Amino acid sequence: ARRAALTMATTLEMTLWSWAQHSLTNHLYDNAIFLAERLCAEAPSEPSRLLLANAYYASDQPSRACTILAGCSSAENRYLLALCQMKLGRTAEAQRALLGSAAAAADPDATAAVPNGAAGLYLLGTICLRLQPAHAERARAIKYFSRALELNPFLWSAYEALAQLGAPLPAAPPNSLPANPVPYYLSCVMPGTGGKGGAAGGGEGSSAAGMASAGLSVTGAYS
Repeated sequence: ARRAALTMATTLEMTLWSWAQHSLTNHLYDNAIFLAERLCAEAPSEPSRLLLANAYYASDQPSRACTILAGCSSAENRYLLALCQMKLGRTAEAQRALLGSAAAAADPDATAAVPNGAAGLYLLGTICLRLQPAHAERARAIKYFSRALELNPFLWSAYEALAQLGAPLPAAPPNSLPANPVPYYLSCVMPGTGGKGGAAGGGEGSSAAGMASAGLSVTGAYS
C-alpha cells in the first residue's frame, strides 16, 4: 500500500511538472502558475519553486516570484531572483542575490563565482553600472562583461556593453557554433529524477529573453 501511494504521488508530481512546463512553453502563464502551485504543494523543492517563480516572472509578477525564491540557494534560483529584483528596481538586492552581499564594494576584483555562467556575469556587469557612484563600478563592470564573453563568445550584449564603455574588445568568436542552449526554465530537471537543474556555470538560454523582459537593454544601462 505504501509503495502504491508513493507511485501515485510520483506520477502526480511528474504530470504536474510536465504540463506546467508545457503551459510555459505555450505562454499559458496563468495555467502554468496554477499547475506549479499544485506541484509546490505536493513536492516542495527548489526546482519546483523555480518553475513557479518562472511562471510568475513570465506573467509580469516579479514581486511574487521574489517571495517564492526567498531563501533559495541553487544557482538558477539566485539568478532568477536577481532578474526579478532588477525588474523591481532593487539594484542592491539583485547584487545580493548573485554575490551574497548588497555592498557596493562586494567582489572588488570581479573574480567571484557567479550563478548562471555568462548570463549571470552579464547581469552583474549591468548591476554594477546602476550602483552609485557609477564611475567607481565601471572597472568591475568591464571585468564581468569580459568574463561573460570568455564563457560565451556569442553573448553579443556583452560586446555591445564593452564597446559603449570604450573598453578593449576580445577576439571574434570561433567559427564553430556551440550546441544550442536550452531555455533555462526548461533546463531544470524534474524533481525526483536525480539530476540537477540548468548548469550553474554555463546556462545561457534565458539571458536574452530574461534581460529584455527585465528592462535591461544595454543602452538603457548607461543612459
